[in-house]
Amino acid sequence: MNEPLIDPATAGDQAMCKPEALLDAAGRLTTDLLPQLEALRFHLLDLPPGAAGTWDIAQGYAETVGRARQATGDSVQFVVEQIQRVIDDLAATANTVRDADQRAAGVVPRTNSTG
Repeated sequence: MNEPLIDPATAGDQAMCKPEALLDAAGRLTTDLLPQLEALRFHLLDLPPGAAGTWDIAQGYAETVGRARQATGDSVQFVVEQIQRVIDDLAATANTVRDADQRAAGVVPRTNSTG
């Protein structure tokens, strides 16, 4: 298990962000999780036509299975979209921190030897 970067008990008002850690997490989500979820949408099984039979109760079950498959596909799509938002937010935060660090480094006043 990873140890936290900051101990909340001693951090006070300090916060630290390592852009590389955020980008690493975003990269892992992008390469490991998203492809599996996107593939899942196309591998949801449906009841083959006529598999339930021709009597009315069986047809009702078949329709329920079809609606459940559609709802599952919609839910997976929603999860994919939410994970993509998390990935985008991680990358945006990392870029914001990097930009702020660069601006801060450029803002530091230079002192000359004459005082």
